[in-house]
Amino acid sequence: MTNDDDPILKPSELLAYRRANRQLPEFPAPRAVIFVPQKSLADYVLRRHSTKRIKGFLGEFYLFKRTNGQIALSTGFGIGAPVIAGLTDEFAALGVKQFILIGMAGGLQRELGTGSFVISASAIRGEGVSQHYLPTHPTVDSSEEMARGLSEILTKHNQPHVLGTTWTTDAPFRELRKVVVEHQRAGVLAVDMEAAAMLSVARSMKLSALAAFSIADQLSDGHWRMTYDLRPAQKGLSVLFDAVFEYLNASGR
Repeated sequence: MTNDDDPILKPSELLAYRRANRQLPEFPAPRAVIFVPQKSLADYVLRRHSTKRIKGFLGEFYLFKRTNGQIALSTGFGIGAPVIAGLTDEFAALGVKQFILIGMAGGLQRELGTGSFVISASAIRGEGVSQHYLPTHPTVDSSEEMARGLSEILTKHNQPHVLGTTWTTDAPFRELRKVVVEHQRAGVLAVDMEAAAMLSVARSMKLSALAAFSIADQLSDGHWRMTYDLRPAQKGLSVLFDAVFEYLNASGR
């Protein structure tokens, strides 16, 4: 019996289709997936870790050999809320239980310079995807346990960071000055293009997810500023990845 409220295409059906057409191999599902939009970070990770590539997903998907395939890397998929929501939905259907996004973001607070670390405890749902997964609400929360665990790892390695609310948008060229200043005054830390979507998909399925950022540019006081040297932000991404990898390894034991 069909239900008019059911989606026509489910991720599990799409995965079965790919496997039937030999586009996706059979393999044990990883416990956790780390999303890495930035190529510079993906290059860093793939230089340092032995991986096994699995074809059949958008972008590139790798299993980390030292974790026996329990942790995976998703990269090369582009940017934006729709793409990361679709991947999160597919990976959840595969059997993944934890999701972490590591990316760059724009700082909304004056003290957040290039390379500063932000852990998103919650994300303002300024994109359009999350409405299809969760009831209407201004924000969606990250996993408190994951946020606390990553914060403890960064603290252990003497890496200053802040936890708080971030803002996800679909339209980087429509971040209106009045909205940016309003969010800044409300204490919102940074703006990105994926977190709320990933968090919403995961929360709709009662799975754990977290987003963490290295600040690249500045929008505080309603003025955009970008440094000519992004190396501190790129270095920040690698520090975040190492901390995330350490956390996921420790939490899976």
